[in-house]
Amino acid sequence: MPKFLEQIPGTYPEKPTRAGSYLAKLLEANGKPVLTQFSFFQLIRQMYAESADKKLYLRRTTPTQNDYTRLRLNLKKTGMIGADRDYGARVIRVLTVSDLPAENIICLVDPTCYVSHLSAMQRWGLTDRSPDALLLTRPDRKTAAAQLQTYMADTLGEDKNTPFPLKVIKHPALVRRRLVHIYESKIAGNFLKNRTNDVRLSTIGQTFLDMLQKPDLCGGMSHILDVWEEHAETYLDEIVTAVDTTSSGLVKSRAGYILEERLGLHHPGVIPWKALSQRGGSRKLDPTKKFAPTFSETWMISLNV
Repeated sequence: MPKFLEQIPGTYPEKPTRAGSYLAKLLEANGKPVLTQFSFFQLIRQMYAESADKKLYLRRTTPTQNDYTRLRLNLKKTGMIGADRDYGARVIRVLTVSDLPAENIICLVDPTCYVSHLSAMQRWGLTDRSPDALLLTRPDRKTAAAQLQTYMADTLGEDKNTPFPLKVIKHPALVRRRLVHIYESKIAGNFLKNRTNDVRLSTIGQTFLDMLQKPDLCGGMSHILDVWEEHAETYLDEIVTAVDTTSSGLVKSRAGYILEERLGLHHPGVIPWKALSQRGGSRKLDPTKKFAPTFSETWMISLNV
């Protein structure tokens, strides 16, 4: 008896077909608690490719959309899969695989998302604050759609067709009982992927850059200054490399002021940023507060913290 049937004592689920039983094994071996329809169909495609060797006696060498529907219904009736409690039928929940926290689920469902801002600061050990909502970043809708096309092309390989293409998904406000805030940016940053749990996390340099771009999502500028005071020297090279990628002269002025004038840290990569400094009433260290008359002569920003 397949493992998943043994986990439903006292019930009488429908028996899986030969193909359904093999697909169930693939789902368990895959080890993911949730799958998009795209990913589920890819496992079905794998099964069809292996059908001759496994003596599954399938009529075709490649699956159709009807095969997907039939196999999904069969495994649903066996108790192997169901609709995800947060995303509904658009995401398949594998009921015999242990569930995971919100950040894991979101990264599995959406290949364009990564943990960012205060949530990333917490994961990197830069803060002891716990954000009310899990903070993630993804590109704007047009860029995200293009990234999904690239992701699908890389996954599909030579076979470029799928009846279940990935689309930009709208995430629910609560995932696994956790509030979720998705920040969309025209220029999404750099991230790392944890191969063991599929969570994508902004790089350490990107995390410091995010603090200067969106301090309101990182605990506020006063908290950010404390974080930089404690950790900036350790990650100086990574910070300078990340800040150098932005086209914003204001962000570079904020970074230059904090590193050189406030912390006394010097790096050759900071020197070119000074040429970008210019006077202006909107040039403030903290974008959320009013302009203050005290300012940096070198970096030409109001020191309004």
